[in-house]
Amino acid sequence: MIRLNDRLAAVFSVIDPTDQVMDVGCDHAFLAIALKEKYKDMNVVASDNKEGPLKHAKENIKKNHLERKIELRFGNGIQVLDEKTDTVVISGMGGLNMIGIFKYEEAKRKQIRKIVLSPNSDVESVRREFMKMGYQIYREKLVRDGKFIYPVIDFRKGRVHYGKKDLLLGPVLRKEKSPLFLEWNQKEIDRISQLIKVLPKGFWQKRIRLRRNLKIHKTVLKTL
Repeated sequence: MIRLNDRLAAVFSVIDPTDQVMDVGCDHAFLAIALKEKYKDMNVVASDNKEGPLKHAKENIKKNHLERKIELRFGNGIQVLDEKTDTVVISGMGGLNMIGIFKYEEAKRKQIRKIVLSPNSDVESVRREFMKMGYQIYREKLVRDGKFIYPVIDFRKGRVHYGKKDLLLGPVLRKEKSPLFLEWNQKEIDRISQLIKVLPKGFWQKRIRLRRNLKIHKTVLKTL
């Protein structure tokens, strides 16, 4: 069995046995290998738009004797999606890049019922834009990766409206208030407070947004 790091293990945990998966930006294909080892009947595709990672992925897949079980594809985002795939996974990429991969591929999006994302940044924007694209948050969790804390979000097709608090904090995370969520929330309070201090005076609109976000983060502490 291949061993996953904590972040990929968290992503793995929200994949269901009936999902038919494409891992976009597969890197070394560790997630694809782990999925195929556990779910023999799952259709698993590993894709990347860089030849280097795909070469490493191919080597790892061969090392684990899964050459005929996992399909490798070279291409951008969901442009190489096939008709079998209904679940797309992307981990370790900037949130704005994730949005761009899906936003302008409406025809391809129609067949995707589930999207699992673990963005490095712009998480509020990710929640907002995927809501606009017709997806709702079914599950979400936080995972520690070194000194950073990242979200893992399971989106499913469905119309919903999230308010500012849900977009910023996560509709599931802010209700569960796990210890890791509270730690992340405090880190955000510290980060935003410091950013406000060093922000040049001309950035008054950004300062207003930051203060609004800071106020929301501080409300979490008041409800403990």
